[in-house]
Amino acid sequence: MKLARAVTRENGMTIMAEGMELTESLISRLENMKVDRITVQGNPVDMGGAGAGTVYAERIKRLDHLFRRYGGDKWMMRVKDRMAQYFRIKAAAQEARRKAMEALDAEPGDGANGANGGNGQ
Repeated sequence: MKLARAVTRENGMTIMAEGMELTESLISRLENMKVDRITVQGNPVDMGGAGAGTVYAERIKRLDHLFRRYGGDKWMMRVKDRMAQYFRIKAAAQEARRKAMEALDAEPGDGANGANGGNGQ
């Protein structure tokens, strides 16, 4: 993997330059420096069909399959964990939105009351 963006500290100081090849020792250094996010060059991860038409809960289920070859790679396991965390948040938001819409649909008489209230009756 090569860095797509420079890794910088909070004060803006560059730790590793863009284009730098990541090795195990450099990844260990990043972990020791408490760097929790980097951007690497390459193609987007193929989600294996878990695209726009699927719900986030289904995407969480697919992560084990998608990362099955990287069990010994702690960096890839961190990526998997971050993706799972993101999908859990999105799944919860999706479920909350669904429940809110159901609650709005279940409220009796809102449409009629709103129309009558606007014409002064």
